[in-house]
Amino acid sequence: MTHKNDERYWNIKKLNKWFAISSILFLLSYVWIFYHDNDDEFKQYQREFRKLEIEVSNKKLESALSDVQDQRVEYEEKYNIELDKYNSKIVEIDSLKANLDYTKGLFYKANMDYLFKKAEVDELKYLYEDEIVHFEDYSHKYDNDEDHSKVEVHHDHNSNSEYREKYYESIELMKNLKIIKEKYELQVLDIESTIKNMGAELKNKKDELNEYLKEVNLINNKILKLDRTKMTFMNQLGDLVRDLPILDFMDPYYKVNQVVAHDIKYDVNFAQVPSVDRCTSCHLGISNPDYKDAPQPFTSHPNLDLFVSSSSPHPFEQYGCTSCHSGRGRGTGFVSSVHMPGSPEQKKEWEEKYDWKKMHHWLQPMLPTKYTQAGCFKCHEADPILAGGEKLALGLMLIDQSGCNNCHHIESYQAMGKSGPPLTHLDEKLDKDWVKKWIKNPQSFRYNTWMPHFFDQSNNSDEESVKRSNATIYAITEYLYPDGDKENFDNSNEFIGDAENGQKLFNAVGCQGCHVIETESTELGDVDVPYEMYISNHGYEPDTSGVGYEKMDRYTLLKYQGPNLIGMGSKSDAKWIYNWIKHPEKYWPDTKMPNLRLTHEEAKDITAYLLTFENEEFEDEIAVTEDREELNNIARRWMMKSFPKVEVDARLSTMSDAAIDEYVAKKSINYYGCYTCHDMDGYENGKPIGAELTYEGSVPVSKLDFGHIHDIDHTTHAWFEQKLANPRIFDKHKIVAHEDKSRMPNFYFKPEEIEAIVTAILGFTNVKIADSKITYNLVDDKSVFEGYKLINQYNCQGCHVIENFGGHMVDVIGKIENAPPNLNTQGAKTQPDWLFNFFKNPATIRPHLQVRMPAFKFTDGQWNSIIKAFQHLDERSLLIEDSFAVDINSAKFKAGAKLHEFGACNNCHFYGDQFPKQTPETWAPNLAMTKERLRHDWVVRWLDNPQAIMPGTKMPAPYIPDSITLSLDNALETWGKDLMSLDGNRQAMLEGLTDYIYSIEGSKDISTLVKEYFKINGYEFDTDVEEDDFEDEDW
Repeated sequence: MTHKNDERYWNIKKLNKWFAISSILFLLSYVWIFYHDNDDEFKQYQREFRKLEIEVSNKKLESALSDVQDQRVEYEEKYNIELDKYNSKIVEIDSLKANLDYTKGLFYKANMDYLFKKAEVDELKYLYEDEIVHFEDYSHKYDNDEDHSKVEVHHDHNSNSEYREKYYESIELMKNLKIIKEKYELQVLDIESTIKNMGAELKNKKDELNEYLKEVNLINNKILKLDRTKMTFMNQLGDLVRDLPILDFMDPYYKVNQVVAHDIKYDVNFAQVPSVDRCTSCHLGISNPDYKDAPQPFTSHPNLDLFVSSSSPHPFEQYGCTSCHSGRGRGTGFVSSVHMPGSPEQKKEWEEKYDWKKMHHWLQPMLPTKYTQAGCFKCHEADPILAGGEKLALGLMLIDQSGCNNCHHIESYQAMGKSGPPLTHLDEKLDKDWVKKWIKNPQSFRYNTWMPHFFDQSNNSDEESVKRSNATIYAITEYLYPDGDKENFDNSNEFIGDAENGQKLFNAVGCQGCHVIETESTELGDVDVPYEMYISNHGYEPDTSGVGYEKMDRYTLLKYQGPNLIGMGSKSDAKWIYNWIKHPEKYWPDTKMPNLRLTHEEAKDITAYLLTFENEEFEDEIAVTEDREELNNIARRWMMKSFPKVEVDARLSTMSDAAIDEYVAKKSINYYGCYTCHDMDGYENGKPIGAELTYEGSVPVSKLDFGHIHDIDHTTHAWFEQKLANPRIFDKHKIVAHEDKSRMPNFYFKPEEIEAIVTAILGFTNVKIADSKITYNLVDDKSVFEGYKLINQYNCQGCHVIENFGGHMVDVIGKIENAPPNLNTQGAKTQPDWLFNFFKNPATIRPHLQVRMPAFKFTDGQWNSIIKAFQHLDERSLLIEDSFAVDINSAKFKAGAKLHEFGACNNCHFYGDQFPKQTPETWAPNLAMTKERLRHDWVVRWLDNPQAIMPGTKMPAPYIPDSITLSLDNALETWGKDLMSLDGNRQAMLEGLTDYIYSIEGSKDISTLVKEYFKINGYEFDTDVEEDDFEDEDW
């Protein structure tokens, strides 16, 4: 029975209604979830890119059609003519095709008859062979019986065989069927050949047209796959269905594009897993140069020759994107990929456009575009000076030059020595007052000094701090002079020569490869930076154009390897300057300053010139004086950090003033880390005072102290920028004891220098790269990398062009032919044993040059590493080579002698101690040293085209007659039989000329001869004389 009136707790009708409503809502939410789950951000970009790809392809098609427009008509006309001819034969061809089909039918039947008969023959063959076997077994049985007469058996097999006759009859029938089959087969081939020949010319013309329109057809085929409007209906349907939810597991068009970089590891705490990059899910045009002008994220990579493309050194398939750019490679959206804005303006734009927000817990956020070169250091730690990494190289060079890696330990980029001079015997060089003023404000003496500014900064410029600073400076200075002040300044004529001649020498012998004399500074001006700068009151380097300050780059930095030599007359005396420039290594054994092998007079003249630069304003400054009360106060404060007050009082009561001064000095030296950049007695084993920067690029932003500074982004690079721009700013608004304040000094870096250094710091990461990708592991002899470091740190490129970079002295001298030589191909050029001896004892090579090769205090191992570095650049590795033997009786050698006679090499070149015939401005190297100095194969290349190896050289290419010249009537009389026998072989003639040059004998070292000549005649020759004589490359 039914219970219509049963009592229920809920109203069933209402319950059903709400159940229906909730079901509908659930269905709608499920549909929304399903839609949202399939509406990925990357798919939107891929749809946009598809439209862009169609647009670009159509433009390319138009361009391709335009390129072939003129001749396309001609090709099409030829094709149409042949097509008409072909169509005119269509009835005959149709008849042939019908006949071909009929003949193929006959051939098919004949072939099948033949195959069936062949199968029958094979069967009979088996049966007949089996019958023979059984008969032979029976026969052998009775052959072994002793009483053959008792056996009456008929042994004639052939007369009793069941299959023999059938087998041979079938063979005859099969042969006949084969003949019939082959007849029809030949008929088929003949008809097919006839049809093919009738259409051969048409096919040729079609192939020619297709080859000419190859690019057009490729683009057109691509468009047919992209543009649905140009697809067939079925293709349109398939293209739509392939991307539907659930069905898109098969072969979707819109999909995640990913690459696994097996050699680039990602740290997941307990394991290192290969990096996965999905960046090309959105950056779809990154490897295609056709999209160089496309908007982001579709634009192609700006350096496809170096990155991403399969032909580059860093193909995308092996390196991905995040190995250089960092970020979250598995992300497929703008935010989830951890893009990071490069400026506050960009951040605001992204927040509005992409709803951007920071992923706080991702430890490797994407580097802003200006810092992407930081990624190079991960693999190129051993050779970070490389093409495409100029900003990184500048940052690393600034770190070296500024001494950052003296105060901060950087395991992957260690300092090769102290960046500042020794402070062990200052009384020979400077007086106390100068040192006090220098320590207080180095920039007041030399506005662009590398010595940073410790005092009068944002956290120690108040009255109390200035008082403490002055007392500290006084104590440090007194500590540096244990034997008392510099007694006297020796400016006698014994050390001072002709200042005017000194200026000429300074500009000529090579000083300006590392030094400048720039007395005037300029203001930094308004710079658009997202951080607060603590600007120097003494200015910055002026730009050579006269507008604004000089922007720093790697080339500009070459001339600042050494200090700006202004104010020398207000700094030291003639005796010290003279001794320094004569023998710098005697004062500072580890100095980078080389020995220019100056004569006594030359050193005096340069000394006189440098003394003309004085800084009267600096001289007028008042040096700090003793403040006993403050010194005692400083000592007490330092002691209170370690001892109870009672013990502090007891200690101080027993200490003399000198002991307190020494205590304050030592505490201050340890606090500021003076010994990290300067050699100081008692601090030989001192440790770096700054934070270790080995993995600073990977430090979580949460570990950086932003203090009360809220105007900068909370990112690592923003913190680094602000720290370099104003090192003490994070003490702002803090209550900090003097002894606990930030102490990093101010280098007064310019914005581009800050950017470069931050790039380098961001490269110091803990990312693990496989050994196969680390450049250090790709070279067998690791000393090559030490050679590169020495070349960079000792500023060889300040004078020389190496790998098409450097040669600042060219700017100074004005003419490339009068500047230090271009060292491109040096590794393939010189004999390594000769080069080693030259490095150890430089001698005159190019007698017309006034600039000279200095002597560096390197070990044999360091010189060998430099030689290996040059050889590595030119892919040469032989350290010792067999002596090249010259056959003076060969026709090639005699032909070389004839070419030498025509070339008149002795017009410019020394032959041992025999002077050239022409004037000094044309003088060239001594040919008597060619054999022991230069490699034979390089000399051949050099003679073939000197300008290709050393652009700007005054060496003309020797005239080498060709076969046409040698075929003239008087050629034998002019050139001789030996040269004629070479039959115009240019290579053989160049080798013969090289052989002859190798045979030239004479004195190898002409240094003394040249020096004596110029001592008598001077260098005052006109370098423009006979300039036109060298313009003819065929001379």
